[in-house]
Amino acid sequence: MINAAGWGALAAAVLCGAAAAGAWGVAVVSLWAMAAGCALLAWAGFASQPAPTRASSRRAGVLPANAPLRLGGRVLTFLLVAVLAMASSIAIALGVRWTALLCGAAEGNATVLALFAVPLTWTLLAYALLMTDSRKRQFAIAGGAMLAAFPALLPGAMA
Repeated sequence: MINAAGWGALAAAVLCGAAAAGAWGVAVVSLWAMAAGCALLAWAGFASQPAPTRASSRRAGVLPANAPLRLGGRVLTFLLVAVLAMASSIAIALGVRWTALLCGAAEGNATVLALFAVPLTWTLLAYALLMTDSRKRQFAIAGGAMLAAFPALLPGAMA
């Protein structure tokens, strides 16, 4: 119940900040809430008693000792999620910017929309790629996302 009251107070503060000063008010209220949370967390960390025993240094044992490491597959998965998903999210952002400009948005607003789209789509693409077990499907997801930049890049390619 106390947790719900805290979230309710935070939501009310954000609404009051938005009503008083718009986005700037929301930013200020959020900064104060994060600073208060950081201070409370630091106080709790300093006030807590040390653990009675040391943590175990034993290995987790997720893989058997003689299991193959499959380093090639792991590196490929990293490259897919980190590099290809980032390139795909940038492609989607180019498509978002192009669409926003096509719909009459100002240059700055279209750029902000594109900058907002990159981390959001990268997160979604990384999740989709990590949850897919087929390499073909992973490449299809990333390649399909890359197609979002095609309409934005086409006029430059024809020049």
